[in-house]
Amino acid sequence: MTQPITDTQSANPDTLAVTWVGEVLEESDLSAQDNFLDLGGHSVLALELSERVKKDLGVDLDMQILFERSIGEAIADAVTRARTTK
Repeated sequence: MTQPITDTQSANPDTLAVTWVGEVLEESDLSAQDNFLDLGGHSVLALELSERVKKDLGVDLDMQILFERSIGEAIADAVTRARTTK
């Protein structure tokens, strides 16, 4: 498991998305452009991912973005909100 994010200013959302979603889905062959549901994600795994984002970034993961857009966009949204709250 990766270490918590201490500097959201330098965090790369695409890298975080691939790492975190890969860990939750136990999948190594994915990209930031992939959709969480298309990769086999479901509500329970989404909650697990959301807990990870909350722990590491201090913000909630927007589930609507996670389900409707790419994983990169979902994590980028969380990183942007984390940057504005710190």
